[in-house]
Amino acid sequence: MEHKLAKLKTLKNITLTDEERNLMRAHAARIIMTSPVLVTDSFFKRGVQHGLRIALSSMLFVVFIAGSVSAVAKNALPGDPLYSFKLNVNEEVKGLLVGTTPAEKLAFQQSRVETRVKEIQTLAETNSLTQAKQQIAEKALNSNVSDLSANLSTLSDQSPNTALTVTASLQQTLKANKTAIQNTPDSTISDDTGKADALKTVDAALLKVSNQEVQIISKEIDSINKAVTTVPDSASASLSTDTSSTATTQTPATKPVTPIAP
Repeated sequence: MEHKLAKLKTLKNITLTDEERNLMRAHAARIIMTSPVLVTDSFFKRGVQHGLRIALSSMLFVVFIAGSVSAVAKNALPGDPLYSFKLNVNEEVKGLLVGTTPAEKLAFQQSRVETRVKEIQTLAETNSLTQAKQQIAEKALNSNVSDLSANLSTLSDQSPNTALTVTASLQQTLKANKTAIQNTPDSTISDDTGKADALKTVDAALLKVSNQEVQIISKEIDSINKAVTTVPDSASASLSTDTSSTATTQTPATKPVTPIAP
């Protein structure tokens, strides 16, 4: 027992030198600098990252699906399942990107009207023009013509010549499509009333565009008349003043008459 106590006292007196301590510190520092640090993410952080990955994947999937549907819906016709998507998504988004000026909006609305009539013509030529599809096409066309009329009214105040050019061009397109529908053989129409209804729809669109053109021309005539009626008032006043001064200047003075002696 005493031997063990003596050995313990000897161990307590053992110490490291300064050089040995420095070597140990240098070795520990080298291990810390060269060994990789393992960072363990918290459960909350891992959950957030996982949620972001799922959200990003879902968004890319939705964008891919929407792009595919949009591409397919581009050629949809009245009565097709994606025709509503074409009207309310494809064309509405395109309308937001075409511009903000009345001229740009008018050009876009003109193209929509022309597309609607072209769809009716395509249905007639492909033996797909039924009364139900014609009603769908007519509803879409009337909506587009109403939007066009509103933009024409706005543009006619700023640039009547541009508005009249649009109406003239649109009328020519509508008449050409009407002629094409008229020339479609009756045997290719799947519904007896489809062709007649299609022609009525195109005629109604032509009438609305023609009335809009008449309104623009009438507005221009009224503005010209107002400009003309204001000119004679000032001109006549100036002319009256000039005439009075001229008459005063040119009237000879009356000489007194000398009586003749009897």
